[in-house]
Amino acid sequence: MRVSTIGLAHQTLAGIQRAASALEEATVRAQTGLRIGRPSDDPTGASSVMMASSTLRALDQYGRNVNAASARLNMEEDVLAQVTNALDRAKQLAMQEANGTANATTRSVAKAEVDQLLASIVQLANTRHEGEYLFGGDQSTTPPITQNTPPFTATPASGQRLAQVAEGQYVPVTHNATDVFLTTNVLATLEQLSTALGANDATAITATISSIDSAHGAVQNLIGEVGARTLQLEAASSNLQALASTLEAFKANLQELDLEEAVTHLVARQNAYQAALLTTSRVMSLSLADYMR
Repeated sequence: MRVSTIGLAHQTLAGIQRAASALEEATVRAQTGLRIGRPSDDPTGASSVMMASSTLRALDQYGRNVNAASARLNMEEDVLAQVTNALDRAKQLAMQEANGTANATTRSVAKAEVDQLLASIVQLANTRHEGEYLFGGDQSTTPPITQNTPPFTATPASGQRLAQVAEGQYVPVTHNATDVFLTTNVLATLEQLSTALGANDATAITATISSIDSAHGAVQNLIGEVGARTLQLEAASSNLQALASTLEAFKANLQELDLEEAVTHLVARQNAYQAALLTTSRVMSLSLADYMR
């Protein structure tokens, strides 16, 4: 079969274009260090890379959830520590004013301090964190304790915030005001002590000591729950970091090129391109007389 000069020229130009395209691809890979620059490079690998990237984004969000939940739990722990201190001081006052040396004057002074403790605990119940009420439950924009004087009520009476730390895994984030300040009888106990002190009733004051101990124990239980949740978050954080590292390595193995391999491939494509140019140059320089020989 005879090959025309035009046909030969087309073939050589097509060869140059293929070599140039291969060289460009090798150059991009060497520059970016990526084996898969677009889905057509490796459809199966590209799909796996996309899935890994999607999972990594989800893990990143879970990590942010863990950090936010940890901050809330740390703040709750601080609040519970202050409530514990207030109860400790209330017990000291109750024991002091229950003995025979106390009188109406000392009990009046003690009542004023207990009332201050009550007011401070109401403020703690309405603690805000990042624009929300820490103990607001599922209504975090509403003050949990709506009045500063007895009888105290909490709004909402129930509700709990949850943080998603993994697919299908949620960790409670802080208790609500009912759990911390009403169910534990913290406010009711201090109110009872204030009333007994105001009435100058030594028997009633003595009776509040066991109530204070009970409220104190209930608060310690909550502190234990906060500690357990904090440990859950720490474990979740460790798991997220380990899984993210595994996925990053998996993604890198699929997508990234070994530098030495990339450079070797680039040099080979450069040589192929130069060879194509040289061959074309020689072919195109032939005269009609050369073809007639």
